[in-house]
Amino acid sequence: MATNPLTLSVPVHMSSLGQEFLTLGVNVILTLSIDGMMFVHSVSLRWALYHEKRLDYNTNIRLLTSSSKSGPNQWYSNAATLFFLVLSYGSSSVLVLLRGDPNKVFFADRDGPPTRPALNAIALIGLGIALAGQASIAVWCLISSSHLIPTWSSNPLNTTLAAMQKGSLTHRPGRSMLSVHQKQQHSILGSYPLKRQGTMIKAQRSVFYILIFLWVLAAAAVAWLATIMVLARERSGLKCWRPALEWVITSNCSWNWVSFPAPPRLMYNLPETFSFSRPYTYSQSYSYSQQAILNLVFTSAIQGLQTIGLHCVELIVNMSRDESSWRSAHSETRQGAKGLQLSTSPFRAALSSWENAVLLVAKAALHWAASQAMASYGYPDLMGTVFATVVIFVYPRIALYAFLAFLLAVFATSLALRRPRGCQPATMGHLQTIADLVDDWETDETGRMWWGDKTGHLSEGMVLRHAGTSGDRRLLSGIDFEAIYS
Repeated sequence: MATNPLTLSVPVHMSSLGQEFLTLGVNVILTLSIDGMMFVHSVSLRWALYHEKRLDYNTNIRLLTSSSKSGPNQWYSNAATLFFLVLSYGSSSVLVLLRGDPNKVFFADRDGPPTRPALNAIALIGLGIALAGQASIAVWCLISSSHLIPTWSSNPLNTTLAAMQKGSLTHRPGRSMLSVHQKQQHSILGSYPLKRQGTMIKAQRSVFYILIFLWVLAAAAVAWLATIMVLARERSGLKCWRPALEWVITSNCSWNWVSFPAPPRLMYNLPETFSFSRPYTYSQSYSYSQQAILNLVFTSAIQGLQTIGLHCVELIVNMSRDESSWRSAHSETRQGAKGLQLSTSPFRAALSSWENAVLLVAKAALHWAASQAMASYGYPDLMGTVFATVVIFVYPRIALYAFLAFLLAVFATSLALRRPRGCQPATMGHLQTIADLVDDWETDETGRMWWGDKTGHLSEGMVLRHAGTSGDRRLLSGIDFEAIYS
């Protein structure tokens, strides 16, 4: 195995299925690696905002929220991090280059495209630069901010406790039944317990805009699918053309692909619509390395919007995880509450969260589907030299991507509009609300605490009841829905 110095590619012997598994495996490993490195960046941002007195929620949109003082979290660092993030997934999308067989007509084979896979050296270089850039920013966070970070835990209660110990947050009595949706309500009034809590979208306005963006992306994916189907029919020039969901690239009556740019008219039986007005212009204007870089930039630009969308979904997922963590402190059956674990490792918290697991799968699957929908093809001349690179859009694969984009929008919407059941006030990771609801930070021997009614027996003349936390569940009782809590 050796790199071709002219085409900057490494030929490999691999089946079509093997190519797809390679791309999927790379995206899974890439997602895990990036999430691990950028965890450092997100924690650094959280405490940078805290020191600037701007930290309201445990979770923020990492790359769209900047610090005014912390270098690794200022706007230019976030812009660089976003660039490296997009470049990572753009590079993984063009990692495998399909090199054509010069002895066969360009995609005229009815049994599939006459191609031989090769590893794209330009993509490998781009991927290396992207990972090195993100690693550098993570190291910068560690060097410049580690002494300012009191806890690395992602648990919202752990963050709240650290902020209270530093004196920036205090417990405000009389708010034991007020959720984050009632943070503006005066505590003197008291409140009745609610059987259902408010939604995430009402707690933080940015969630609404994230949902709009995700549904726009899903609609754009459907429009992309429709456009490529229409162009495939027109460019095929075949009267027998019919839509089909064939995964492989075919040029028969199920013609399912469109190239960008259109390949030069070298092969003798391509439709006239595929030729440039000036043949060879594309290949003569740019060297192969320049074409490969332009191909990477083009693919990264398309992947960029999806990458931003997935990054924004992290806010919704993390807020849902924060709320789930808080709600583990109470159950309507009382005995069903497993208790809130105050100190948990970030790694364990991520593994135990089904929302995080779904997002991890969504990141890898969507980037993989996008890379399959946009296959990079090295167009050969009759001497076998790859002199032009084009992107092949395959509409059955775009259909899969559009379906996955729709599922992502549905997933995020369901989390954002979900109304938690039970009388336990929702916090959505809002630190001041957590500080108000937790009146006792003591835990049991396993590090757990519970939430419930702490009033006990009311004295004559007492009207208001009180709810709070305790490390001993025996001190707590069920919530009275007919009573007013202060």
